[in-house]
Amino acid sequence: LNRLAAQVGVSASAAYRHFPGGLEELLVAVGDVGRRELAEHLAVRVGEAQGSRDPQVAARRRFHAGGRAYVEYVVAELGLFQVACRHDEGRAADADPYGVLQGCIEDLVTTGSLPRSRRRDAAAAAWAAVHGLGVLLTEGPLRRLPEDRRQDVVERTLDVVQRGL
Repeated sequence: LNRLAAQVGVSASAAYRHFPGGLEELLVAVGDVGRRELAEHLAVRVGEAQGSRDPQVAARRRFHAGGRAYVEYVVAELGLFQVACRHDEGRAADADPYGVLQGCIEDLVTTGSLPRSRRRDAAAAAWAAVHGLGVLLTEGPLRRLPEDRRQDVVERTLDVVQRGL
């Protein structure tokens, strides 16, 4: 809240006055900001993923980029991420990180990397994996891992998830 209030040039306490519904309305609005930022971060990273002449390889790289981006965001913006997850009633149209992930899954299906028969719930399973990993790396027992090991764990998790889809 402090960071967001500073960005718009008001104090954190003054921010409350802009939300007639009180703290809950404010938290829903902050949640929309967090989900919007997460969706944008995912979309940028997926878009930056290194291409390949092989469409299946390119789709897998985009899937991995999205997973890495999710964990990066959780680690970098833990407080905002927590609010976004706990106060998701707002659901602003442009605040849909799950939609970005679903696009990566559809990309895997379209290129033949994932059989269409296995598409159902694939996005939810992938989401659960990266969400859980992000929480373990920030609030759980994996938070003490050195950075190089952390990256190895992220890549290993994404490999396991992709093969399991």
